[in-house]
Formats: sequence, structure tokens, C-alpha cells
Amino acid sequence: MLNWFLVCFFGQMGLVWGQEAGLEIDSGFIVTFPLKSFVLTSTYGPRKHPVTGEGAKFHYGIDLRAFYEPVYSVMDGEVVNVGYGPVIGNYLRIKSGDFILTYGHLSLALVAPGQQVHVGEAVAISGKSGRVTGPHLHFGVNYAGQAVNPLRFLSELNNNTKH
Repeated sequence: MLNWFLVCFFGQMGLVWGQEAGLEIDSGFIVTFPLKSFVLTSTYGPRKHPVTGEGAKFHYGIDLRAFYEPVYSVMDGEVVNVGYGPVIGNYLRIKSGDFILTYGHLSLALVAPGQQVHVGEAVAISGKSGRVTGPHLHFGVNYAGQAVNPLRFLSELNNNTKH
């Protein structure tokens, strides 16, 4: 059994032991990261908007470096929405229990509303749709209607997979 740990360094997030993005436990994969590689380019919380330059705008997710690559479902769930917004661009939302996971700035959704998805399943291709400076993945997490820090969420998932 392999345990995977997130490590923070110089404003980036990385995976220990390379490219595999899944967390494995005895019963199999129960959670995966949204991309095979994990480099944080913008954090959750207040920030100066990279396109408009507006200060103190709250960023309700994280941005991850991604250049037109597969995006994976972090948890089992149901696709509740696939759409387009002028800021988030092409996006999809997956509901898993009380969690809603948002994947944005996509070039292509590979799933449809009502579809059941499984952890580690490719659900989209990252892109640069919406108001962006370049291709990346926006990943957001809501729990019971409240936005939560996706890095904290992923860290808790990691902690809950340890024996």
C-alpha cells in the first residue's frame, strides 16, 4: 500500500513520489487528484484578479497548471451541471454526498448531467475558456452550500485514507 502526501514548497503543491495522482487504500482507489501533476498557480481566498487587476477579489477555488490534459473525478458522484459562464468558462459540477466539486476553464466536458462518475474517471479536458490568462484548471469545493478551501479538502481526503 502506498500513502501519498501533499507537500507545499515555494507556493507550489506537488506529489511525493512522482506522477501517480491516486490515493490507494486496501479496498482500491477511493480518491484521486483532479490532474496527474499538481502545481498550484493561484490559491483560495482574496487575491488581485490576474485578468482585470481588481484587488481583494475572493477566489472560491484553486487554479492548477494544466495544458489541455485529462481532468479526473476526485470522488464518486453524479454530474449535476455542465455549462458555460463568462468568467469560469466551460465547467462541470459533480455532487458527492454533501460535496459539490467544480471544474472550470475546460476545453471539453466528457460527461453529461445525470451521469454517474467514479473516482479517477476522466471527466473533462482542461483548457482556457472564460476569463483567463492562459490554460489551467479551476477546482472548487462546496460543502453543504458553503465554499471550502480545496487544498484543505484534498488534505483531509489524504488524511482519511491513512491507516
